[in-house]
Amino acid sequence: MNSTLKKALCFGMRVASWAYLVLLLVWLMAFLLTGDRFVFIALANYLAVYLFFPLPLVLITALLCKQRNLWIGFSLGLLAFLWLWGGSFLPRLSRSSPTEPTLTVMTYNVLAWHQFNTAVLQTIRAEEPDIVLLQELNRGLAQALEAELGEEYPYQVLEPVDNPTGIGVISKYPIHPTGERLPLRWVGGPQVLELLWNGKAVKLVNFHMFPTTSLGPADAVEASIRLREAEARLLADLAHSSGLAIMGGDANSAPLSESYRILTSELQDAWHPASFGLGHTFPGSTIPGSDRPRLGSWYVPPWLVRIDYVFHSADWVTLSARLARFDGVSDHRGVIAVLKLK
Repeated sequence: MNSTLKKALCFGMRVASWAYLVLLLVWLMAFLLTGDRFVFIALANYLAVYLFFPLPLVLITALLCKQRNLWIGFSLGLLAFLWLWGGSFLPRLSRSSPTEPTLTVMTYNVLAWHQFNTAVLQTIRAEEPDIVLLQELNRGLAQALEAELGEEYPYQVLEPVDNPTGIGVISKYPIHPTGERLPLRWVGGPQVLELLWNGKAVKLVNFHMFPTTSLGPADAVEASIRLREAEARLLADLAHSSGLAIMGGDANSAPLSESYRILTSELQDAWHPASFGLGHTFPGSTIPGSDRPRLGSWYVPPWLVRIDYVFHSADWVTLSARLARFDGVSDHRGVIAVLKLK
């Protein structure tokens, strides 16, 4: 490569690198200062991890073009990524003890618009959780759960509907509704139950928070964001007054959202202390009825965000957390957490 071409190439790479770093800085400052206050920043926060994907190209430019300032820009970008997500990639120390009782909780959005019940039942049997919090429970699957998993899970509180508003809980331990009802417009539930486990009464909540279904009018998008924040406050308030608590479900919120911050002000996310990786749970299947977005005739890549969670009160310790195996039909993957009391 002659020197003139190399200089021109380096100039273009430097301009592109600095433009990217400035945009990254603008987003980071907006996130830190405003959170989800503005719709376009809230939407960027949802997929913010992908804003860091071009960062290695800045490093390549710094190396090829011998730009010290770009080294500094790359280092600051890397520090920002590690601050936000670095903890997800740290090795986890084992906290398990064979002498202590544990409780395995699974949250699982099964997708309402199908009748592939065998795939769902096989996933639950393979993972062997003690409790399963189900969202988008339709009548056919509810009947299959009662008929085929009734012995393994004798305690079932099911509210099936043949659309995404269906919801239900199956358990190996006694559960019963408390009669509490939370206001606002949810997709499904929340179900507020009492779990009797190991001589303790535990508040168990299964929820499906309101989604942002399209990038239509800005006021509609903002209304959905504010509704999720209100729902998160209700759950946080309930957790604050409940003592022992486990809450799980489809939050339709990413970890950098204000809704997530509200939830984790009173509850602990089981994923962070005992898992490895980003734990993305959505979107998966492309069968009819799936919410996996399309760009023209192409589906977006799978597993872009984490929106399914198991939360718990500070009385619990998470021993491990993992994604359930993909059942091939739902547009979500389940999340499984193994908990013990402190």
